[in-house]
Amino acid sequence: MKKVEELLLDRKKQIEAMEVPLELEDRLTTVLKNKGRKNKKILNRKWLQVAAILLIVFMVSYNFNTLAYYSKKLLGYDNVMNGTLKELNELGRGQVIGESYTFENGITITLDGVMMDEGQLLAFFTVKEPSGALEASEYPSQMHLKGLTRNYRMLYGQGEIIEGENEIKWLMAFEAPRFYEKSLQFKTSLKLEDHWEEASINFTIDRSKAMKPSLKKNINKTFQVEYTTIKVESIVASPTQTIINGRLQSIFQLAKDQMLGERMRPNQVNIKLLANGKEVHNFGAGLTTDLNGMTFENRFDALPTDLHTLEIHLESFSVDRDVEGEVELNKNQDNSNIEVLGKEIKIDGVLEENGNTYVTITTAEDIVLTKVYLIIDGSRVNLKETVAVGYDKLQDGSIVHTRTLNFPSTGEKLQLNIERMSFTEDYNQIIKIPVE
Repeated sequence: MKKVEELLLDRKKQIEAMEVPLELEDRLTTVLKNKGRKNKKILNRKWLQVAAILLIVFMVSYNFNTLAYYSKKLLGYDNVMNGTLKELNELGRGQVIGESYTFENGITITLDGVMMDEGQLLAFFTVKEPSGALEASEYPSQMHLKGLTRNYRMLYGQGEIIEGENEIKWLMAFEAPRFYEKSLQFKTSLKLEDHWEEASINFTIDRSKAMKPSLKKNINKTFQVEYTTIKVESIVASPTQTIINGRLQSIFQLAKDQMLGERMRPNQVNIKLLANGKEVHNFGAGLTTDLNGMTFENRFDALPTDLHTLEIHLESFSVDRDVEGEVELNKNQDNSNIEVLGKEIKIDGVLEENGNTYVTITTAEDIVLTKVYLIIDGSRVNLKETVAVGYDKLQDGSIVHTRTLNFPSTGEKLQLNIERMSFTEDYNQIIKIPVE
């Protein structure tokens, strides 16, 4: 033990006597500095990798959103959309469908998408003929939407032929589906050589895409015109269109006129819509007679977003009425004029030629004799044709229309019999709609 302790003590003294070389300190310092730089490079490289990954993720996400945005747009329909629909399409307000049906002759119809609001459903579809240009007779027809309990009729539409693509882009408007509808069938027919083929494309309505009305007001303003009343009931404006609804006769008034033999057949209620003092484009108008009576509907473009004033101008009312108008005619002599419902019909002359009797008349330009006969020696002769003579402008600014009625028979005793007549009454009534 003593020897061991002595050895340890000697070793201790040797260690204590050792000195660190000066160059060792420099070497250790250099090594530590290089080690730090290496760690920094590794750290920087890791941050660059993370940043690159984040950038890639960002770019992919951005491009994905961009692609998703463009996929919601309906492409190729710029020329069949008005300015309002183009703006809505840019905002991705359409619902993409992309379902097709191919007919036996190879023609394909593709329902590309729809837009929907409270007043209508707009269908965007492509008709493609791969082997050549479409003939007019080959256009699909008899279109409608089939719902759960009823069919929704087509209202209007327009299309564009795409040169070099053998296809037509169509925009068709249909009645708006009822609130309970979820699944619909887009139905159309195509005439083939010996039969009709029906196409059906099923799709589901995405009600989150449906656009809500921007203005909806009850008007209930009634105008008493000469032969009926015109009631403007409501106006509904959506992002795609503006609809004015009204009524001409109830079902009871229709029945009363039928029994009295005084039937009225309205041709058109002429209405203008002015927003901020400017006329809104009119898409069209329609008249309906059913169990609800006789109603009318006028469709206009969408209203401006910065709406300040809104006016409905009831300009005129065109109607076809059952009448009783008779006048004795004298060949090659002056004839008496006739007045029907306060409208003058001037008899300009009567002429027999080549077994026909020609009666020339002049009326205001809006008057049309829609049902007229010539009683010749007690026998009724139908009108063969009407030959236009011309229009003349009178000193008071009014315009008259002269034409010749051709009846294919001759005789001694002549009587012109008018049973139905169409004419237009001007009213120029204004309804101001509050927009607050």
